[in-house]
Amino acid sequence: MDREWSLLVLLGVASLLACGHAHNLPGVPSSFSTEERLTAASSVSVAEEISQEFVKYLRTGIESPRLKVLGDELRTSHSQKDIFTQPLVDLSAADQYFTCTICRATVNVIGRTFTGPNGELTGPNRDQNAKKILLSLCDYFDIQTQEVCSGLFDLNWPILDYIFNETVAESRSICSMLPIKICQVQQPEFKLNVTIVGETPTESNYELAEHSDNDYLVLHLTDIHYDPEYKSGGLAECKEPMCCRDDLPADANTTGAGHWSDYRDCDTPKHLILNAFEQIKKEHALDWIYHTGDVPPHNVWSTTRQGNMDMLTEIDQLLAEHFPKIPVYPCLGNHEPHPANVFGNAEIPESLRVNWLYEHVWSLWSKWLPKEAEATVRRGGYYTLSLREGQRIIALNSMDCYLYNWWLFYDGSIVLEQLQWFHDTLLDAEKAGERVQVLTHIPSGDGDCWTEWSREYNRIVARFSRVITGIYNGHTHKDEMNVHYTETGLAMAVSWNGGSLTTYSYKNPNYRIYRLHAKTLQVLDHHTYTINLTEANLKPNEPPTWKKEYEFGETFTKNTSAAGIDQLLEDMAKKPDLLRLFWRYKMTEADPKLAAGCDEGCLNSTICRIATSRWNEKQRCRQLQAILQQGLENERQPQDDGAAALTAYSLASVLALLTALRYLL
Repeated sequence: MDREWSLLVLLGVASLLACGHAHNLPGVPSSFSTEERLTAASSVSVAEEISQEFVKYLRTGIESPRLKVLGDELRTSHSQKDIFTQPLVDLSAADQYFTCTICRATVNVIGRTFTGPNGELTGPNRDQNAKKILLSLCDYFDIQTQEVCSGLFDLNWPILDYIFNETVAESRSICSMLPIKICQVQQPEFKLNVTIVGETPTESNYELAEHSDNDYLVLHLTDIHYDPEYKSGGLAECKEPMCCRDDLPADANTTGAGHWSDYRDCDTPKHLILNAFEQIKKEHALDWIYHTGDVPPHNVWSTTRQGNMDMLTEIDQLLAEHFPKIPVYPCLGNHEPHPANVFGNAEIPESLRVNWLYEHVWSLWSKWLPKEAEATVRRGGYYTLSLREGQRIIALNSMDCYLYNWWLFYDGSIVLEQLQWFHDTLLDAEKAGERVQVLTHIPSGDGDCWTEWSREYNRIVARFSRVITGIYNGHTHKDEMNVHYTETGLAMAVSWNGGSLTTYSYKNPNYRIYRLHAKTLQVLDHHTYTINLTEANLKPNEPPTWKKEYEFGETFTKNTSAAGIDQLLEDMAKKPDLLRLFWRYKMTEADPKLAAGCDEGCLNSTICRIATSRWNEKQRCRQLQAILQQGLENERQPQDDGAAALTAYSLASVLALLTALRYLL
């Protein structure tokens, strides 16, 4: 997970398309309400004013009265922390307005300083001038600390600089790719097209196998986010996107970081990882492990290549030590490369590639993977293997869909190679009569996943929905799931999200155990295990108590087919208390989340999230929200519990009955 990358949306990716220098990847046009049209128009107008006035300010050092007004208003309009730690789709309206407006303003500022014979970004001092401009924007609008902004620039500028020197694009496209409705604009749509062989099933997927004594038990670990610099008792409330690395000041008016980690934007200390692995080894007899990525922490402004490699090696060694006879099947997360999120292909300059990462993970993964997986791991960080006869695993590198992977803006068609390979591998599996498990870090319905990619991915999933028997994600740090639908609303597959071992942010650490059918590998049930971080930190010298938080089949439904989960969503919509219970477990019963609660807006968002496998496709979401509204209305209606009926009849009917009895007697 990588929410602090909102900053580079503002300062990096926005500038990428300024003055028309990157590949056009338009967002999907939306039908705006009157209020949305006015807000979008305001954002465009304010962004244009900012860019004009800010360029003058950069060149003269004189702050105009209008720029001062705009600066004062925007500086105080956003919550500095949320825009880096929360998903863009979950931001408040004010934060979304700020993000969109600053993105557009940055595009224009860079454009005005890039073009022309005297443009600051056209001469020999382009790198220094670019950094000065972007740090000035960061500081003027109080977007983040100078350390964070400077670090992000240094790590990402070589890639961004190459992209807008080598490509051509339309400037307004970048900001319209943000999952913020008011930022979207009408424009020609960039079309990916995977060649799909065969027919997609025409009915929802009801397939469900029976439990047996031979079923597999599989551990799902994800988003460990190991922080080797975590300081127990350190500063847990800081301005940066990640905390718990610095000493707590003597005059601090806040408590220090907890021993076993902390709810407040902190990652995972090594002793918690060791404790979790020891707990799993002691309590569970596993057949194999799925590890769906994100080992390094969230300090994306100060990573190093060697640091990331060392952390990947250390966690790999810990897994091998604790589970020496249990195979581990991993996939890459967005935090594995340096800089974070950025993956390319063989067409980009060698100095900017992440071949070093692919080489390194192959050196780690090769003890678990067959030799035939080497070529694709070294090429792009993805692979397939035969698990047993009739059973196959496909692990994808989902950075092909990640909007913070800058190479998408260089050439969006780079994602077609892996998507077509995914299709072809599934086609071969279908011909061989195999059932397939899919590992991929980012859920396709996530707001940060490029909707063009997710459309094609979902077409493939639907086509091979009778071959794929399980999809496993991470990234969101939520214990959740997503149903994959066809464009006609048929439920075809389910993606299961393992949550995270990290507590970032405001959650309890967790892991999950699946029960998979011995032949088909279908998910028959899953159990989630957590610790309560508040209770654990009260006893820093004692191991925390891990508990089974819930069993999915016992709590929600034993029908884990795609159609069965779709029916569960209807039940949740009709019975909001069932949806509230799902939300409670989705948040791992973390004390800060339970204290805040889940209001009607939260419930609507929760059910929509489950029913979304492409961010801008909300057909099933809207249907379920309509049912939920009726369910909430029913909750507000007075219930006929017998006592009310007695009250209604007490003055008339009861007296009449007594009178009748009197005459009868």
